[in-house]
This record gives sequence, C-alpha cells and structure tokens, in this order.
Amino acid sequence: MTFLILIPLLPLMAALVLVLGKPWLGEQGHKVGIPAMALSFAFSTIAFAHVVSDGAFSIPLYRLIKSGDLVVDLGLYLDQLTVLLLLLVTGVSSVVHVYASRYMIGDPRYNRFFAVIALFTFSMIMLVMSNNLLMMFVFWEIMGICSYLLISHWGERQSSAQAATKAFLVNSVADVGLGFGVILTYSTFGTLDIQTILAEAPSIEGNTINLFGWLGLDVPIHILTLITLFLFLGAMGKSAQMPFHVWLPFAMEAPTPVSALIHAATMVNAGPFLLVRMSPLVILSPEAMTVIAVIGGLTALFATLVSLTQVDIKRMLAFSTIGQIGFMIMTCGVGAFVVSIFHMLAHGCLKGFLFLSTGNALRLVGSHGHEPTSFSAHVPSTHSLWPIVSGALLLACLPPFLIFFGPYEQLWMIQPGSSAQWTFWILGFLTVFFSAMYVMRGVLLLFHQPLSIAYGDRMGSQAMQPRFFSPIHLLGILAIIGIVGSLLLILWSWFAEFLSPVVGHRMPYIPENPSRGSGMQGILAFAVAVGGIAVGYFSLTKFSGSWFQQSEMGKRCYVHFLNKLYFDEMYEAFVVVPSLRFARWLWRVVDRKVFDALIMGIANVSVLAAKWMWRVVDLRGIDGLVVGLGRNSVGIAGWLWRVVDLRGVDRVVVGIGQRSLGIANWLWKSIEIKVIDKNVNRAGNQAETTGSLMRELEPRTLQHHLLVMIFWLILGIGVLFWYVV
Repeated sequence: MTFLILIPLLPLMAALVLVLGKPWLGEQGHKVGIPAMALSFAFSTIAFAHVVSDGAFSIPLYRLIKSGDLVVDLGLYLDQLTVLLLLLVTGVSSVVHVYASRYMIGDPRYNRFFAVIALFTFSMIMLVMSNNLLMMFVFWEIMGICSYLLISHWGERQSSAQAATKAFLVNSVADVGLGFGVILTYSTFGTLDIQTILAEAPSIEGNTINLFGWLGLDVPIHILTLITLFLFLGAMGKSAQMPFHVWLPFAMEAPTPVSALIHAATMVNAGPFLLVRMSPLVILSPEAMTVIAVIGGLTALFATLVSLTQVDIKRMLAFSTIGQIGFMIMTCGVGAFVVSIFHMLAHGCLKGFLFLSTGNALRLVGSHGHEPTSFSAHVPSTHSLWPIVSGALLLACLPPFLIFFGPYEQLWMIQPGSSAQWTFWILGFLTVFFSAMYVMRGVLLLFHQPLSIAYGDRMGSQAMQPRFFSPIHLLGILAIIGIVGSLLLILWSWFAEFLSPVVGHRMPYIPENPSRGSGMQGILAFAVAVGGIAVGYFSLTKFSGSWFQQSEMGKRCYVHFLNKLYFDEMYEAFVVVPSLRFARWLWRVVDRKVFDALIMGIANVSVLAAKWMWRVVDLRGIDGLVVGLGRNSVGIAGWLWRVVDLRGVDRVVVGIGQRSLGIANWLWKSIEIKVIDKNVNRAGNQAETTGSLMRELEPRTLQHHLLVMIFWLILGIGVLFWYVV
C-alpha cells in the first residue's frame, strides 16, 4: 500500500506547481488544485477500505535524525482514527476547492490562494498520518503558518493583517507548551514514536517528577499528568479553547472558503485529534482529564452565550465552532473519545456546509461585511437562502439526538458521582438550548434584510423580503433532520466498534438500568432545542430584544457577552500594552543604555587601547626595536666594509691581481715573443712561397682545362653528325 503516500503528496505537488508555474497558469489554479484534492480523497477512500478489512498499517519513509539515542524515523501510520480524519479533511477540502474556484474569481492572488490552501490541506493530512511526535509538531507549525497566510489573504485591509497576526501569535504561545510536551515525552520514554509511547505509558503511570526541586521545594507531579497538560496546552491554541479562543472570531476576515476549511476540516480539529491520538496516555492522568473537561465545558458554555449577542453571522458561526469544539474537548476529558470523534465528523461536515451556504447568503442579501461582492445583473432567487436555513436548523435540532441518545449516553453516566452527572446534564441542556437560540437569530438576521439594500435602485421601490415560514420548506427540513438523525444513530454502533481499538478506555460507570430514561431524555432535550428556536425567533421578531432591557441584570449580562466577557480588552490591557511598554523600556533602558552603552564603551576602550598600543608598543617598542636593529645593522655593515672588505678581501684580491700580472708578463716575454712569434714568421714565409707557386701554375691549369673541353666538344659533334647521317 505504498502508493497511499500520494494522499499527502498530491496536495503538496499541487502547491508546488501553483507556486512555480504562476507566470504560465494565469487564473487556472483550480485546474491543478481540484484534481489533486479529488484524487487524494479517492486514495483516502481506498485507505479506509483497507483499514476496515485488514487493520492498521504503517508506511516507513526514511530516517530523518540519528544522533546518539535520538532516532527519528519518518513514516506514515494509518489506523481507524487516521482514515476517518483523512476522509473528513480531503472530502471537505475538495468541496472547498470547488467552491473557491467560483468564489475567488477576479482575485488578484488567485493562484496563490489555491497554492496555500493546498499546502494547508497537506499539513493537516501529514499531521493526521504522522507516526511520531516530532513530525506531528513540525506540521502543526506549518499549518499555523498557512493559517496566517490565508487569514491575511486580503492583507491590504488592516483588519485582516491584525487578525492574521493575532492568530499566529496566540497559537505560537500555545505551541510552546506543545513543544515542551514533545521534549518531556522524549526525555521520559526515550523515543518519539507514538505507538511505542502509548504502549509503554502504563509502565510509568506512577512515576513523578519534582519541578521545583531547584528551589528546595518538594512538590512531586505525576510525569504523565505534566506531559498531558503540556500537550493539551497546544491543543487549546489550535482549537481556540479559553483563554486562547480570541483568534478564531477574527479569523473570519479570511475569505469564506478559508473559514470553511479552518472550522470544518483542519486547524480547530487538530486539538481533539491530538487528545484522541494520545488517549491511552491521557486516560492514565485523572487530574489532567479533569482540567480538560472543565476547560472544554466552560468554553462550550461561554461560546454559546456569546453567540447570542452577535449580529454578524460569520462571527456567530465562529463562536458556534468554539462551543462545539469545547464540547468535544469536554468529552475527551471524561474519557468519551469515540464520542468526540463522532461529534467532530458530524460537526465538520455540517459546519463546512453552513459556511459555504453563508457565503452565498451574504452575497445575496448584501451583508458581505468585509468581503468583496460582485452582483449579477439579474435579481437572484431567494431560494439561494434556503441551504443555510436547512443547515442552521440541522445544527439546532441534531444535537439533542446526538447528545442525549446512544452516542452520548456514556458521557452522562461515565462519572459515578451525582454532582458530576448533574454538571454534564446542565452543560448539555444549556448547550442545546442556546445553540438553537443563536442559530435561529442568525438566520433571521439574514431574512430581515430586504434585498433592495444589496441592489440599490436597480430594484426600484420594491423591497424583496424573503419569507421564512413555508409549510413545504419546514416539512422538508424536518424530514431531512429525521433522516440524518436516524442515519447517525444507526451508524453509531458500528462507529464505536470500529474506533474502539485505537482509543484509550476508562472503566465506565454502569447504572442499574442503563436503558431507562433514554427516550425521555431525548424527548426532553429535543423540547429544549425547540424552546431555544422559539425563544430565538420571538426575541428578534416579536419583542425586538426589549426583553433584554427590562432588567438591570439583563442589560449587564447582554453587554458583557456582547463584549465577549472583555477577553480581548483584558489581553489588550494586561498583555499587549504591557508587552509593548516593556519592549519600549527594554529598548530605551536595556538596549540603548546598557547594550548600546556597553558596545560603545567597548568601542571607546578599544580605540584608547589602540592608541596606547600605537604610542607605547608600536612607536616605543616595535618601532624603537626596528630602528635600533637598523642602526646596529648599518654599524655592522660599515665595520664589515672597513675591516673585512677593505683590509681583508680587497688586499687579497689586489695581491692576487698583482701576482697575476707578473705571471702574465712572464708568459708574454718567455713564451709569446720567443716561440709564438717565431712560428708565425715561419708560417708566413711558407704561405708566401706557396702563393708564388700557385701564381705560376694558374695559367697552365687554365689552358689544360680549355683543351679538354674543346676535345670533348669536337667528339660530341662528330658522334651526333654520324648518327644523323
């Protein structure tokens, strides 16, 4: 099954092609991204079928690091949890790519957008398929970088740039905890392989560590608790849990396809996935699980209440996502990991559909907020608003079926204490009620805007007001709710059995009669959801929000939740402003007065030391030594010239020269005059005698030669004549 490496490789190749081929592709980026994601989804389906039939398997890639005891082997691991998340990620991403191919038409960074969302999807796929914590951490960070690029896609707007910066910084702070968790996990287990860690976790369940030993304090902490809390800190950032939730509502500055991708398939799902992946380790730390459950429950309730006061439907859906992810985190905190993944898959598909429908609805009614809108020349049909209505009512009415029937039954009964059970009941009912209420208000906000607002004078004086209540539409939506709810309930038993081998299990509390009251619980929860829908409808259409203003307490609560309990203002006042002031103080005092002064002082001391060395060492030391050596050398050279050269060498040379002249004179007188001159005279006389003889013989020799030539000439003429005749 090595070919399944194409699941992450295809989005990566699409991103590279879009980046490198930008000058030649024009606005054709979707023709690269859509086929890549569709093929990735097809291969994910094959992987799902293989895991269903044969179980989990791994695909080794290569050894990344080998340094002493640290060995990091990169590879892909596909089990039941992995293939379910792969189907969600690649499926939703494929739909988002198709949607974006029309939504982003005319955008000046069209190909860049598709390149980044392909890389975003690749990062989430690799995070899901990673077989070791280091590899997971790397793609965790790459996904954060991609989210920054996508949220700031329209970076010419200051709000988009600030939202991207906030998302990146908040996640970076939380990711420090995840990094510490990875380091502590390696120091504890000696490996980063996830399956090895999960297999060895029970053997060190009771081990403790004293973090404050260096302070002389004896405060032992279970090492598994510390690891779990560090890992959960990273999950809180990515999944926007309190107090790291502040980035997600502002991420709505991104284009709608990005919002759908972040909320439905990637980013926010990373937190619950990490907890479920490490669930055999998490389940061994009751203290950490309590922290996880409390933070998840508080986040779910807080986000649900804040959603009631929001008037921007995208912000409303953002807080809806925070609340739903908080509920998933809470289920992980009580050990219902299968429930968390079941909720994640259902929520991912529904929330992706809602966001994409919201994009169309916002363009239709003109409430696009910050997003560019291009309207066609004709008046659209109000039927374009009904997809978001259907999705909203599904989001309002399905939670009672999912939360209070079979899938979530173990959530309410898993704690033997009655206080814990009542806490979960209250959180569940409040979540259902307020979710239905804010969903209804959000939809009605769209339907209360006449379409003439969006189209100006093109529609004349006729304001087009969509009708919300229609018997046909309501019957169709109720039928869809019933069908989808029934399918989910039927799917639950197979789903729980399929996912059970890869999650940690806590011994559940089994009541005396577990089936008793389930039907009544479901009916009661559904009635609560209907009540939320009714309150949301009447509060906006009949009472116009005046019921909030009837009491002082209502006003205060409304203002507090409208301002999101002032989390952003508190961050601004207690974190951002002090940090900036501290940074300025560091610049003025530490940087300029300490480091700059230290550097300038070192520079001044260096200059003074250089001058001293020049005056003392160079001029008086080195230069004096060199000059002294020069003078001594000149004196020695003069002494050598006077003593050795003149008195020694010159005398010897002169003596040798004089003796040579004497010998030369003797040779000239004795040999040259007496012998050589005599022989020269004799040779001259002989040469003169020879010349005289030659002068006498020369005429005779010439005559002889002439006679010979005449003889031969006469002989030749005679022979020629004889031959011719």
